[in-house]
Amino acid sequence: MTQDALDLAAVAAFLVARHGDALCDAAIDIRPIQGGLCSDVALITARLRGGARPRRVALVAKLARGATAREVTVYRRLSNSVARRFSPELLGAQRLGRRRWLLFLERIVPAHPWPWTDSAHTARVLDRLARFHGETATGAPLPAWDYEAENLAAARSTLSLAERVPRDEVPALARAVPALRRVVAALPVMRRQLLAFQPLGSAVIHGDVHPGNVMIRRRGGVAEPVLLDWARARVGSPLEDVSAWLQALGYWEPEARRRHDTLLGGYLVARGLSPALTRPLRDAYWFAAASNALAGALGYHLSLLLAGAGAAGQPGAAPEARAAAARNAADWLRVIRRADACWS
Repeated sequence: MTQDALDLAAVAAFLVARHGDALCDAAIDIRPIQGGLCSDVALITARLRGGARPRRVALVAKLARGATAREVTVYRRLSNSVARRFSPELLGAQRLGRRRWLLFLERIVPAHPWPWTDSAHTARVLDRLARFHGETATGAPLPAWDYEAENLAAARSTLSLAERVPRDEVPALARAVPALRRVVAALPVMRRQLLAFQPLGSAVIHGDVHPGNVMIRRRGGVAEPVLLDWARARVGSPLEDVSAWLQALGYWEPEARRRHDTLLGGYLVARGLSPALTRPLRDAYWFAAASNALAGALGYHLSLLLAGAGAAGQPGAAPEARAAAARNAADWLRVIRRADACWS
């Protein structure tokens, strides 16, 4: 997001209204930061008059449009839940047009750029998710979203991509495509079973838990996880959040992969349940993981492989990028095969 994408007068008015001070001349600085696929995110810093000398404030501005515009309503409706303790505070929001909002969010300062080599931090995220899922198990009035229809459409698109990717790009496709066809065909029934699975049932979930959306900050001397980007929050299976976190982190951190079952059992204990990973629970877990894969994760990497091949006479993606996409796709295809084995 650049200054051209923002109404600086509106930003200045928001800052003055919030802090009760006057902006110093030429005080607003806007720096783009990494954001989602359908939003622009920027760090805004400003110098405000107040007291004996000017002071600096910082916040995050997020331009949410299209489907992600629902995030402003999600923040407002979850503000009275446990989620407020591990999500950025919504400082304000300005409607820019139909399905376009400018969100002003608390700036989260990470205690470490990559804290996940410490498995204790990984477990803390699961503990926070357990508290959140437990409190919202009865659901919450979130913005309408036909996620089941969208998930099925994305799954069918993923299958189409998989059938077009050259087998030499991802050798695992030869074995995985038949399993992928079966899982896509069974997905509606699979998800109905997942959402009805007891004792976890359904709850409000974050819907997009991965290392890019989680930070560890220190507050009062205590390390605590913060979840970012709540645009995909919805009612779903808690195992969708849990499997998303463990599968995504396991790709980057071998220790998280090795301790997978222990971490999953720790989540169950935090929910007041037995840590035993029974066959029904494992089945539900892999159904949730497959749902996540088919919601866009696998399709994203397959599309990179197709784009990377390049059209006739056109350059493709760099070999390193194609190799990374192939590794990610193979990882998600293993999830699909596990779900297929559980379903068979």
